[in-house]
Amino acid sequence: MTWWQALILGLVQGASEFLPISSSGHLLLLEKLGVGQEDLFFNIIVHVGTLFAVLIAMRKSWAPLLRHPIQKTTGYIIAACVPTVILAVIFKYLAPSLLAGRFLGFGFVLTAFLLTLSQNFKPTETTLLNTKKSILTGVLQGIAVLPGVSRSGATISALTLQGVEKSEAANFSFLLSIPIIIGSAILEIIELASGSFTLSVSPVALAVGAISAFLSGLISINFFMKLIKNHGMTGFAIYTALLGLIVSLLPIWGIL
Repeated sequence: MTWWQALILGLVQGASEFLPISSSGHLLLLEKLGVGQEDLFFNIIVHVGTLFAVLIAMRKSWAPLLRHPIQKTTGYIIAACVPTVILAVIFKYLAPSLLAGRFLGFGFVLTAFLLTLSQNFKPTETTLLNTKKSILTGVLQGIAVLPGVSRSGATISALTLQGVEKSEAANFSFLLSIPIIIGSAILEIIELASGSFTLSVSPVALAVGAISAFLSGLISINFFMKLIKNHGMTGFAIYTALLGLIVSLLPIWGIL
């Protein structure tokens, strides 16, 4: 992997992790188009980059949870993570072909559908987050392990459709990303440790990937939090719908 490929992958990972467009879908698509190659250690490094981005950007939200962990928000995060983990295990061991991007185009279209749904079918009253809403959000987050399905798009849509205010939904979605990113990195480390490890990516490419993922992640979080206060997600819905259509046609055109 060259440094410029690592730069592209890092930028895409950081931005698409927090924008509702699916990081796994974009990285898989780039890989299929010949940009970089699948490398578990590189994946771990860029995940660490995005983790630092969300920790810095959301420090005012997660720091109080560390000081006072026994509170409702902590319970809501746990309630959301349980169905996510269950679904992730089911997909990994019972339907691994889906995680390999078998229906990548459909995943992008599903993201567009969820974003459009949350934009056009809103509850008449704004309600507060609770355990039931957190669990349903976790179910949607679990489905978002499929490439093309945006984790942030699915969780924010699930929350807003249940009456949670947009800014609060985005804040909770990004808080949820912290244990999910940490968990993904731990699983990748375990998988890496269980095999014979050889460093196939240069230290320069690793550093470029991590730094670019960190910077683009930080920018995308701040951008999205400002955007969602006054605007909707229609643009992201149009983008993912068009991308899903194009990806579905690529095999017909002989590109994938």
